[in-house]
Amino acid sequence: MKHRIHLLALGLAIAVNGAALMAVNASMVGGAGRELLSQPQLARVVIVAKRQELPATQAVASQNCPAPRAL
Repeated sequence: MKHRIHLLALGLAIAVNGAALMAVNASMVGGAGRELLSQPQLARVVIVAKRQELPATQAVASQNCPAPRAL
C-alpha cells in the first residue's frame, strides 16, 4: 500500500511539473514573438553589383522582384 501511494505521489508530481513547464514554455514563446513584432521591419534589401557579376539565382530573383516604391 505504501509503495502504491509513493507511485501515485510521483505521478502527481510529474504531472504538475509537466504542466508548469508547458506554461513557462508558452510564456517564453509568446514573449519572443512580441519582441520580434515590436522590432522595425526591414524595408528592402539592395544588392549592389553589376548584373554579369551576379550568380544565376540572384539574377532571377532580382528580375522577379517588383521595383521598390518611392517612400
